[in-house]
Amino acid sequence: MAVCNRIITVTGASGFVGRTLVERLLQEKDIHVRCLVRPETDHSYLDALDGDISFYEGNITQQHTLTTAIKGAWGVVNLAGYREFWARDPEHFYKVNRDGAQNVFRACLAADVSKVVQVSTPLTYGVPEEVPFDEQSEPGKQSSDYARSKYLGDQAGWKMLAHDDLPLTIVYLAAVIGAGDDKETMEVRRALEKRMPALIGADNTYTYVYLRDASEAIARALLQDDTVGRKYLIGDQRATTREYFNIIGDLADVSIPKINIPENWLVPVAKVMSWISELTGSRPIIPIDVIKTTAAGSLLFKPDRGIKELKMRYTPLVHALGEAVEEIRG
Repeated sequence: MAVCNRIITVTGASGFVGRTLVERLLQEKDIHVRCLVRPETDHSYLDALDGDISFYEGNITQQHTLTTAIKGAWGVVNLAGYREFWARDPEHFYKVNRDGAQNVFRACLAADVSKVVQVSTPLTYGVPEEVPFDEQSEPGKQSSDYARSKYLGDQAGWKMLAHDDLPLTIVYLAAVIGAGDDKETMEVRRALEKRMPALIGADNTYTYVYLRDASEAIARALLQDDTVGRKYLIGDQRATTREYFNIIGDLADVSIPKINIPENWLVPVAKVMSWISELTGSRPIIPIDVIKTTAAGSLLFKPDRGIKELKMRYTPLVHALGEAVEEIRG
């Protein structure tokens, strides 16, 4: 291994954002990247990257597997998590996003790392009284197990910063768009395959961020001075649900439904689907937490701090969706 000044450990390195972050960090001349991957994970994409990189098998839900990967590291980025709106067992959200984050933070304290970046979501702010909200806004009630479990993991980190001097920074990524997403949460593939009979929450406005912009924000929060103890809301591309899918329709020349179904009409259907999915183990077409999140309304925050302190500049949503559409269509 080449001699280097700083070792960075990335959990969730083989994931959607993780792969791009590793690629970004390898552009730095003084960094060696350690990728924490689960034993069963395909990390062929990372294997093909040029640069100072190594692999460690582990799982953030098993704290004893983190020690070797984090020992001697200058910085750690925790990207591992369960990013979904459904789980056969809801406790899985908390095992990974809450308890797993705490395991990472404890390992970082034991290893005396200099910087820790926790990657989270603006959904942890729930439905705050102030809209658009900023980093200092008081969170409201979260609408999903995903958002609640991430919130609790973040809070554990802030407590460790206050009591144990954990050198923590949290980056809250808006909905990340780009090629390589294997989740159903952003619905690009379903729109392309015309499997959407109607829209839900068509007039709600959400905030999006391009995949490579998300990775750049994480890298800057990690590598810049004076970010410890700071929160950063990342992303400034806003669109209503109807506008979002119309962009996909225009890019791919497919028709997008015009009908919008009220959330309260879908709650009974979603509950039945969830019950069936608990028996079969297959993700429901409409998870109940998606309905709850949509019913909570628009997700709007102020991106000013990230723009000012991290010098972020954001890529248009149409470019990000264009990459996703191009990949799916081959």
